[in-house]
Amino acid sequence: MDSSWDDLRGRAVRAVAWSAVQNWGSRLVSFVVFALLAQLLDPEAFGVIALAGTYIAFLRVLVDQGFAAAIIQRDEVEKGHLDTAFAVNMAMSVVLMAASGPVADPIARLFDTPDLGPIIQALAPAFVLAALAGVQQALFERRMQYRVLAIREFAASCVAGLVGVGMAWYGWGVWSLVGWFLTERATAVVVLWIASPWRPGRTITAHHFNDLFSFGIHLVGSNLLDYVNSRADNLIIGYVLGPTALGFYDVAYKLYTAGVDLITQTVSSVAFSTFSKLQHARDKMRVAFYKGTQTASIVAFPAFLGAAALAPDLIATVFGAQWIPESVHVFQVLAIVGMLHALFYFNPAVLLACNRPDWRLLVNVLNAITNVIAYTIAVQFGLVAVAAAYVVRGYLLAPVQFWMLRRLIDVRVRTYLRNISVPLVGALGMAGLLVALRTQAFPDAAALVWIPSAILGGGLLYVGLLWIFARPLLQRLVRLTDLLRQ
Repeated sequence: MDSSWDDLRGRAVRAVAWSAVQNWGSRLVSFVVFALLAQLLDPEAFGVIALAGTYIAFLRVLVDQGFAAAIIQRDEVEKGHLDTAFAVNMAMSVVLMAASGPVADPIARLFDTPDLGPIIQALAPAFVLAALAGVQQALFERRMQYRVLAIREFAASCVAGLVGVGMAWYGWGVWSLVGWFLTERATAVVVLWIASPWRPGRTITAHHFNDLFSFGIHLVGSNLLDYVNSRADNLIIGYVLGPTALGFYDVAYKLYTAGVDLITQTVSSVAFSTFSKLQHARDKMRVAFYKGTQTASIVAFPAFLGAAALAPDLIATVFGAQWIPESVHVFQVLAIVGMLHALFYFNPAVLLACNRPDWRLLVNVLNAITNVIAYTIAVQFGLVAVAAAYVVRGYLLAPVQFWMLRRLIDVRVRTYLRNISVPLVGALGMAGLLVALRTQAFPDAAALVWIPSAILGGGLLYVGLLWIFARPLLQRLVRLTDLLRQ
């Protein structure tokens, strides 16, 4: 058992390394592209595409139906599982693409945004692209072969970035965002199919469908509620305040999610695969969970609090002065809950690995209900109030997830909080110093000078605090970094 545990740990470390390449490489390119587009386009364009993306994201949940996660989670996967999942996903994607034509204009009228209808119709092929990628990607994740996924995402980001920025430069406006998205998804599918030896066959049976569906149905409900949790604010802001206000909010939210994704997506997808292989060894899963959340806190806390302190200079420099002050204030509020979400990204992996998708569904039901209520009330007071409602809801419902983790793998709240306490205090001290220096010592320093200096100085201070108060933790992080490098 120890040798298998060591082997799994080694595979997980290698998978994290390639997942880091996948997420950091592709998302760095995407972030640069997004920043260039923010300089070239106005807030209304981002608001319109955010509304269209909200529609696409909702129906894309129905394309997969949780089959990809079921393929990853199962101990044994037969050819019939793969063929059935692919056939059902493709059929559903074609139906959704066809249905998007008739509903596009009514949706545009509902939001009083004429450009929205044609854009929804243009984005409809995204359903087919998602179906083409679903089973292929699940197979690579199941085998923890993240090298291919890293190459795929990086190549797709580079090609799509050239298309999107090129279109914006030549005056295509909001359509440059459409071209960016579709090119990225199409390129990703092409690379994935070139790299994968698997091809769909005709072993499509009701037995395999029922086997996948019994697991996936809970996940569909969870993913639909995830959609409500992540997109309800867009719908409510777009309907009440309009696309321009949504554009300001969307830029701040994109910056926030970029931070969460860079920190968590690197390990969260690997965590599900790893935890699934430990589903019969709950003690080892708990140890892995503690180490994962603690490592995430070391990176997430200073990243979010530091970015919040630098937000006025950072957003103006990267995206342009037209996004100040609305996007700055929204991001600073969202950064408070970013730290929590960076830690909680491991929780769904535990629930699914322990075969409790129904519990994940319950969490998302609570989140969705409270989010919609909070957003509906808060939107009357502006964008910052909507962000604040999101933060408050997140912290109020945190005890529910702790209770579930305690039941499944015996996670103790006291141990959990002790693991993250030093990174939290160090990050708070770093952020406080940055704010004091900017407002009191260097109020007139140029942003291009101040931002690199603040990142370097703040980083050194944070590492110094960890060295003084949590040296073993810092040494473990260095060893992990060395393993990832190797």
